[in-house]
Amino acid sequence: MLFRSVATGIKRVLPDKIVFSYQGDGDLAAIGTAETIHTINRGENIVMIFINNGIYGMTGGQMAPTTLEGDVTSTTPLGHDVFRQGHPIKITEMAAIMDGAYYVTRQAVNSAKTVRKCKKAIKQAFQYQIDGKGGTSYIEVVSNCPSGWKMTPIESNKKIDEEVLGYYPLGDLKTPPKGA
Repeated sequence: MLFRSVATGIKRVLPDKIVFSYQGDGDLAAIGTAETIHTINRGENIVMIFINNGIYGMTGGQMAPTTLEGDVTSTTPLGHDVFRQGHPIKITEMAAIMDGAYYVTRQAVNSAKTVRKCKKAIKQAFQYQIDGKGGTSYIEVVSNCPSGWKMTPIESNKKIDEEVLGYYPLGDLKTPPKGA
């Protein structure tokens, strides 16, 4: 949760340094939501990389704020019920409407093609920071979690294509104005 606070402090004290944060959906879209929103709203000139695998993959496979409806997790053994647990949060769409956001994109890493596009987006975000352009660059990376999803890697990549990207579509949600 402290990643964005530390990143903000480092960038303000050492403005010439390249600064980024790297968080999962539990940190960025749950316990750190307020910090995420206020960092973007202030337009901090940092890069935020958000890994969305729709599950708390490193702490036992619990439901995350981004878990899709119907997905089974250790805390939703009958599937994520939006009536009981709420809808999956589209925090990247929230980021895109904020004035302090300069570049907001959603990419994936489930195929060679999507990995290449993701690398290009990350490079672009860092270039905006280096050039001192605008404010916050924010990249959501849709990823799989074969062990948490209890699938093979191939099955989990197929799930991304067939289910996840229907709810979290890829592409740029906010780009800098032309000529900026």
